[in-house]
Amino acid sequence: MTREDDLNELAADLQAAIAKARALNLPTSAYILSMALVEVSQALEAAEPDREGDKLN
Repeated sequence: MTREDDLNELAADLQAAIAKARALNLPTSAYILSMALVEVSQALEAAEPDREGDKLN
């Protein structure tokens, strides 16, 4: 499993946790989880140029 796969899996887990927190009416938890999702999304975006560079070589 690659780092990108791990980050994608983490993003999916965070999205599910955000949905559950919202369903349980836990807005603070949903907000904190959303911020974690932003961080994971940024890490994925940062990894994309590396992946594209690998395709060129």
